[in-house]
Amino acid sequence: MADFATLLPSMILASGSVARKALLESLGVTVKVFKTGCDETHDETDPAIVTELLARRKLASFQDIHPVYEMPVLCCDTMISFQGSLIGKPKDRQEAFSQLCLFDGNTHEVHSGWALWYHERVMSGTDLAVVSFKQLGPEPIASYLETGEWKGAAGSYRLQGAGRDLVERIEGDEATVIGLPLLQISEILGAPLSV
Repeated sequence: MADFATLLPSMILASGSVARKALLESLGVTVKVFKTGCDETHDETDPAIVTELLARRKLASFQDIHPVYEMPVLCCDTMISFQGSLIGKPKDRQEAFSQLCLFDGNTHEVHSGWALWYHERVMSGTDLAVVSFKQLGPEPIASYLETGEWKGAAGSYRLQGAGRDLVERIEGDEATVIGLPLLQISEILGAPLSV
C-alpha cells in the first residue's frame, strides 16, 4: 500500500492556512497554495454538516476560478462547538479573549471538514476531536493573546504554537484540531499515515 506522499506527491491547497500547508509538507507533499474567497454564510446548526458544506463550497469556488488544473485540490474548514454554540474565528482581540475564557477549564469539540478533488472525482468528509483546556484564568489568556496566534484561528488558538500550553488533553486526531483531518483522509485514500 502506498503512503500519503506517494499517492499525493503534490497538491493544491485552496487555503491560506500556514498550519495546513506545514502538515502536508511534513508528510513529503509538495504544496501550492491558492486562497479562495467564498460565501461562508449558512443556516446549519450541526458543525459536522457546516464544515463539510463549507469545504465543498470552497472547492467549487476554486473550480470556478481555475477551470483547468491537473493536481489534486484540497479545501478545508474548521469550526468549534461549545455547549451548543458554533464558534468560528474571532473578529477582534476582545472576542478572542471571550472565546478563550469560555474554554478555560472546559471541554469543546473541534470539527474539521474537507473536500478533495482527486482523479476526476470529489471526496469529502468531516472529523471530530475533543479538546480539554487547562484551568487558566485571565492572565495566562491575556498573555497568550500577545502572541497574535488567535488571529484567523477558529476558537482563537493554534495548537501547533503556544496554544499547545492551553490544552490539557486531546481525544481524536490532533491534525483535526489543526484543521486538516489527515487520518481520515489517509484512510479513505488507503494510504498509511506516518508523520
